[in-house]
Amino acid sequence: MSSVGGKMSGSGSMVRIYIFVLILNLVFPVLGYTFTAFGISPEDFEADLNMDSLMMIGINLIDAESHDLEYNGGWSYYTELNTTIRAQFMDDVRDPWFTIIGDGIGFQKQGPVGKAFDSWISAYRVSVKSVLTNEIMKWISNSTLVIEFNTEYNWTRFTLADGHHVFVTPFDNDGNMTKAVFDDGHVNVTIAKSFEEQDDFNFWSFIGWYGSLLLGDTSWGLPPIFSWFIRILAGISVFAIVMLTKDLIRL
Repeated sequence: MSSVGGKMSGSGSMVRIYIFVLILNLVFPVLGYTFTAFGISPEDFEADLNMDSLMMIGINLIDAESHDLEYNGGWSYYTELNTTIRAQFMDDVRDPWFTIIGDGIGFQKQGPVGKAFDSWISAYRVSVKSVLTNEIMKWISNSTLVIEFNTEYNWTRFTLADGHHVFVTPFDNDGNMTKAVFDDGHVNVTIAKSFEEQDDFNFWSFIGWYGSLLLGDTSWGLPPIFSWFIRILAGISVFAIVMLTKDLIRL
């Protein structure tokens, strides 16, 4: 009898441990984000953009990174954002590896396998939306860069599927996108995240934000070590769910 009671007591203790691990995984990402982000001043960043022009159209950037892209000059990696993105300005943009879809600027993100091994082996194409026409495209073609160029702000503007802003400006800052694309083959590409205020609560945006924290998919300003800790904790949580299910079935 005591043996049975001991087994039940031990099983109950393990159940409590599993539940504690699951609760810790649910709470820690948000607490980590809160304690590291609360009270710190906005991070300085350099962007090849006119900040006054951004304010005029109501965009307040909280994160941005700019790179000079040369035609057929290889990938440029945007690593200072919440997620790693790479862009390439070339004559044979591919979708994502073999199929050539045209010339211009293409964007890729790391897939799950690539994130796990810090590689681009499972990279996938990121779609782009034109701010001017609302057209969703697989890439930004050279002709689109020129046709949609805004001479007032000196940029061609897009958004990525994940919500990041994309601004393409002439490298020489001379207001001549045609020359930059077809003669110089040299442009500046800025990828940025903006602060947005919404009157209505967006449930799916919250789920995306919380889910990315929970899985360590994006850092959202946390030190990189936090992302890895969260990923390890998520793995332990999966194990805890399996073991908790087995113990509850036995009970």
